[in-house]
Amino acid sequence: MYKKTLLAFMAGAIPGMHALAADIRDQWDIQISKAELVFPGSPAHDAANGIKEALSQFAIPANLSYRSIPPAPPARPGAPQLKQVASAVPSPEYLCDDAYAEISKRPPPVKNAFAFIAEGHQVCLYSFAKGVKAYVIYYNIKRTESLTSGLFNGITRAIRGSDEDRAAGQLKENIEAIRAKLPNLLVERIDIPGRPQETPDLEAVASLIPAAPEVVASAPGASVPATAAAPAGTSMQAKVEARKNLNAMGMTYHSQQQFIEAIRRKDDVAVQLFIDGGGISLDTADSSGKTPLQIAQAQGTPEIVALLQARPRPPAAATPAAESTATPALLQPAAANAPPVDFSRIPPELLAEMDDEVAKMPISAEQKLLARTNLARQYLKMQALANGLAPR
Repeated sequence: MYKKTLLAFMAGAIPGMHALAADIRDQWDIQISKAELVFPGSPAHDAANGIKEALSQFAIPANLSYRSIPPAPPARPGAPQLKQVASAVPSPEYLCDDAYAEISKRPPPVKNAFAFIAEGHQVCLYSFAKGVKAYVIYYNIKRTESLTSGLFNGITRAIRGSDEDRAAGQLKENIEAIRAKLPNLLVERIDIPGRPQETPDLEAVASLIPAAPEVVASAPGASVPATAAAPAGTSMQAKVEARKNLNAMGMTYHSQQQFIEAIRRKDDVAVQLFIDGGGISLDTADSSGKTPLQIAQAQGTPEIVALLQARPRPPAAATPAAESTATPALLQPAAANAPPVDFSRIPPELLAEMDDEVAKMPISAEQKLLARTNLARQYLKMQALANGLAPR
């Protein structure tokens, strides 16, 4: 694990000293997972209070707020919509319009100068003719400085598992805690980015909730949302509609991972919606080093290849002269009051790999010594921060 973590970190951080400075930036990664739960015949207040109690912990209570309960509940429950925020950072918050209650649980984030990690829950509850439906939303937000992102992600995976494992564990733990309070629970579906959708009680739920109206067919033999065919860039409304459709399909418009997965499963409708939504990159390579276009070509999907080739790429931003000559963080001297680095706290295998990679850098012997010290200091800081994420 240490070797892979270090090599991934070094590959991203040391392609060349002139490129390193331009790569020091913050990156946001937000993963949203959902479980749709149905409680046949449950009174609205009983369902809300039971879920609140199940999600509450001694140190982190869940907050419950009520709204008006419709006197004549509809045949079909409502559904939350991902909130669109005019910000560089996508928001995990959902709008629980028409919900009779909302539950939130937001533990304090773990953060320092190198990374920011937060997670939380939001539950939207809707009353309908035959019971209550609850959308349990779990989100995980990460921001890591790109220079240390590979190193930090490797440490957090070792401590608490992958993001997918963490989300699956959280949602299934929540479901079991809720079932203990409300035994009539039915699980309609569980959506976790990077994993197949689960629908354990879909048939039982279908007998309680009438089917939704069929979507408008856009072509003979095809039935897709009418907005899916909206060409990218035609208007802001087209972009918003594409994002709404992705949300309805259980996907997040800015998830590069979900975009790549849609290409791999040959889902041209989802691919078009991701492109139209404008939240992903058409040129970023995946973990195997392949771009979206290369993946589509390897999959043998000409319709997706055509979609990817038809989209113009924005011109590359010019790098300011000052940025191109800036001293990389890895070669900047530590503060005068910085404590010395204790190399004995670094696993020997990782330290050996670190020394091998530093030796290959096209820099002076003095700079190599400084890079080795800074790299070790960053590792120890990342490890201390990641330890704050370990289960307690």
